[in-house]
Amino acid sequence: MDASLAVTVVVLVGIGWVLLHRRSRSAESEVGTLAGPGKFEVEVVGESHYQDALERICGGRSEEGAEKLCRATLILDGSNPYDAQAVRIDVEGATVGYLSRESARVYRQRLREAGHPTLRGTCDAVIRGGWDRGNGDTGNFGIRLDLPTK
Repeated sequence: MDASLAVTVVVLVGIGWVLLHRRSRSAESEVGTLAGPGKFEVEVVGESHYQDALERICGGRSEEGAEKLCRATLILDGSNPYDAQAVRIDVEGATVGYLSRESARVYRQRLREAGHPTLRGTCDAVIRGGWDRGNGDTGNFGIRLDLPTK
């Protein structure tokens, strides 16, 4: 399943769950939890620019690489100089990538339709990769999100 379809389904099916389980501090900082099926199907893009942060979160590189479960926050990033509709992905307070351009637009539209245009969603995520087997055999870290898809 591609990321845009997953995000569409997330918002259509998951927004009701989010609204029931959100923790509201103010209109500007609504936080809602998106519980996925454990499939981690939504890819994060741009993570090649955030390898240092991903490596720190995973505790460094190893011969086997990482498979670290964590929580991700989806942040509406209207001040992004490349895309005013960007949705940034943060883990442990550090930016690790973005939703794809198409997925970000779908996500934002569904939030507006649900009456929560500033909602910060949180979900489970998995960081994989980051091996270092010596002799230049290294792999980048990548991250995928576990968002509702059904």
